[in-house]
Amino acid sequence: MAKFVIAGRADCPYYAKTELVADYLQKNLPDFRIHKITQRPEVWEDWLKDVCEKNKWSHKNSPIIWRELLDRGGKGLLLGGYNEFLEHAQLYYDVTSSMTTELMMVIAQENLGAHIEKEQEEEALKTCINPLQVWITSASAPACYNLIPILTSGEVFGIRRKNISKALWWRPKTWHLPSCAVSPSARRWRRPSARPTSLWCWTTAPTRRCSLWRTASEAGCLSAGSMGT
Repeated sequence: MAKFVIAGRADCPYYAKTELVADYLQKNLPDFRIHKITQRPEVWEDWLKDVCEKNKWSHKNSPIIWRELLDRGGKGLLLGGYNEFLEHAQLYYDVTSSMTTELMMVIAQENLGAHIEKEQEEEALKTCINPLQVWITSASAPACYNLIPILTSGEVFGIRRKNISKALWWRPKTWHLPSCAVSPSARRWRRPSARPTSLWCWTTAPTRRCSLWRTASEAGCLSAGSMGT
């Protein structure tokens, strides 16, 4: 199965055209899957720099496309940008696009508006939740293998306690603001772009425990939403 990640500036016309071709391929090919990422124009360059440094890639423009070799968020193989993806689509799938420049610009502005609206909805959702906050120091210690599942299983705070905010620290002498967030619907580990000293996870406590756990330093972020199933 071909799994591609397409990331770009929300107002990028080349991202808009790449997205159109990728959507067409995903709709018509059962073994073609895409994951789309958009960023505000003012944060795009920093985000791209972090991604390239993490994966040891060299890429400077929007969009950037890479192929995931395993699961979502796993190791990736850089394909390139707009031109490389269209060449790939034409060579392997015989698909091209005749989208005009005017239409590309219109869709790019629509993408930017949709991105801003999505961010606002997420911020509004966060204000509606008042989780129980639990702070754990030395979160990479062996004891946390058993401690964290117990805290989120409902045995300590009760099954009725649905939302738990966990701050996991594994460098007790270094205190910074929380560095990443995981939504209750998350289904896999997510690692932040930079190596943080702290984590902030907004999760929903499950009704039963999972027997398999990884330390905070190994997993990057812990999502209790993935433990119940």
